[in-house]
Amino acid sequence: MNVKNFLQLPITKDFTVVAGSNGLHKPVQNVEILDFEFSPDIHTVRETIFTPNSVILSSLLFAKQQPDYLVNAVKNLIQLEASALAYKPVIYNDLPEEVLALANAHHFPILRFGGDEFFEKIILETMAYAKTQDYTFFLETIMKRLINEDVSAEQITSFLQQLNKPFEKYVFVANFQMQAVSNTQWMQPFLQLEPLLKTGVICKYKNSLFILMTNLSQHFQFEKFLNEWLTMYDISTDKLTVGYSQVHITQTALHLAVREAFAARLMAEIDMTPTCHYTQLGSDSLLIELHRKDPQFAMHYVKNYLGPLLDEKIDTDFINTAITYIAKKGNIKEVAVAHFCHPNTIRYRMTKIRQLVAPLDNDYVFYERLSAAVKLYLLHSKIAD
Repeated sequence: MNVKNFLQLPITKDFTVVAGSNGLHKPVQNVEILDFEFSPDIHTVRETIFTPNSVILSSLLFAKQQPDYLVNAVKNLIQLEASALAYKPVIYNDLPEEVLALANAHHFPILRFGGDEFFEKIILETMAYAKTQDYTFFLETIMKRLINEDVSAEQITSFLQQLNKPFEKYVFVANFQMQAVSNTQWMQPFLQLEPLLKTGVICKYKNSLFILMTNLSQHFQFEKFLNEWLTMYDISTDKLTVGYSQVHITQTALHLAVREAFAARLMAEIDMTPTCHYTQLGSDSLLIELHRKDPQFAMHYVKNYLGPLLDEKIDTDFINTAITYIAKKGNIKEVAVAHFCHPNTIRYRMTKIRQLVAPLDNDYVFYERLSAAVKLYLLHSKIAD
C-alpha cells in the first residue's frame, strides 16, 4: 500500500493533496495520530515518536497560534521517514507557504481532510485495506510458485494450511482473462465472491484470475457448476478467455491443476478461442512445458527461426500474418477475413514468409516448424505480461 492507495479508500476519497504530490508512491504500513508531540512545551514520552512509513493524522492543535511549530513538525516527520501528513482543517484551513515549500522540496505529501472524517475510522479502514492487500499478495505469490516451481507435496500441504480453509480431495481450476483489457477492474465482481467459496479460492495472478474449487467427487461437473454459480450472481463470462484444468488430487497435485488451467487459457488466447480445456492441447502441452522448463532455449529457437520476420526492417504485416495463419490452422480464407484483405494477399505474404524463414522445407515441415516458433513466441510475450 502507498499514499496513492490511501487516497483511494472510501473514507479518504475527498482528501486533497496540498503539497508533495511527487511523493504519493511512498509506502504506507501504519496510520498514527499527532497530538502535541512537536510542541516545545511537551516532553516526548515515547521512545520512538512515530514509526517509519506511517501516515500521520492531526488537527494541528499543537500549533494553534504558533504556525512556526508547523515547519518544525514537518521537518521532524521527514526525518522520521513518515509517508505523509494528513490534517483536519479545524485550526488551519491553508498551511503557511514555508511549510508547503518544505514538503514540496522533500516530496513529502501533505493531505487535507475533505470533511469531518474520524481519525479512528480512517485507521480502521486503512488497516483493513492493508490486510486485504497482504492476503491478495500472499495468494498471488502462491500461484506464482505453483506455476513456475516443482513444488513438493509437503509444500502444497503448507500452502493449504496457510490458506486456513477446508479443502476436499479433488481440485478443479479455471483461469480467466478479459480480452484486450490490461486493467483488473473486471475482476472485482469475482473477487467479492471469494468469502462465499468455502472449499476453494478466488485470486488474481498478473492480469488473470484463478478460481479453484475442490470436491469430494472426481466426477464433479466443475464447468457447469461454475457457470451456474456466476450466472446466479449476474457475472458474465462472455468477453473472457477461459482455460480449464483436468481434475487432480488436491494434496499432491494442486500445482498441476493450476499450471494446466493457466496453460489452457494461454493457448485459448493464441488460438483466438474463448475456451480451452487442457485435455485439448495435445502436443501444445509440450511447448508449454518446454518454455516453463527452459525459456532461454525456447526463445533461442524462436529468434533463430522467426528472426527474419522480427527484423525492424521487415513490415510487421508478415509476423502478424504468420501468427494469424497458425491461429486459423492454415486456412487462407479465414486469415484473409481476419486481416481485411484478399486471400491472394495472404498467399503472397505466406510465400514471402516461407522464402525468409525456410525456403527448403516442404509444406508439412514448414507448417510444423512455423507453428512451434509462433506459439513459443506468443507464449513468451503473454507470460511476460
